[in-house]
Amino acid sequence: MSRDEKKALLEALLFLESETLDPVRLMRYTGFTEEEFTGLIEELKNDYEIRQGGLQIVEAAGGYQMLAHPRFGLLLSQIYGGKNTNKLSRTSLEVLAIIAYKQPITKSEIEELRGISCERVLKTLLEKDLIGVGGRRSTPGQPLEYGTTKNFLKVFGLDSIKSLPKLRELKELEFETKDTAE
Repeated sequence: MSRDEKKALLEALLFLESETLDPVRLMRYTGFTEEEFTGLIEELKNDYEIRQGGLQIVEAAGGYQMLAHPRFGLLLSQIYGGKNTNKLSRTSLEVLAIIAYKQPITKSEIEELRGISCERVLKTLLEKDLIGVGGRRSTPGQPLEYGTTKNFLKVFGLDSIKSLPKLRELKELEFETKDTAE
């Protein structure tokens, strides 16, 4: 198989798969070596960037996925989406951020940080598969420990939890925003 045919095969696999494909699985399907796969996926990503078409290949949750380009997001959601059921309230985003940065974390630890109950928010985040139960804390009562899921990484376009901005960076951004607002 020529290099162009290999790249076309990789493109077809990404196009047909609705979930993020991890490199190990893609290499198993195709028989490509890691070096060959890395080169082909980078070429394919660059081809899409240069062409500036309606699709892009993104790396998220430890794998790759073909998605519509974000610049068409509003129009595509109007045509196909109707109401966006993936929207999160400010409270949900706050709890999700706490979990993402402090995981593994218990419900009582989240409530201590927020100062109010978060039972309903946790239920919503669990239903949306943005968080999951990672186990039980080995303390009295053995409370559940929460952490983010692979779906969380996918939804937020992160390769790993280490890709989250550092808290220091967020604080610097907050100060810059306040300075420009005055």
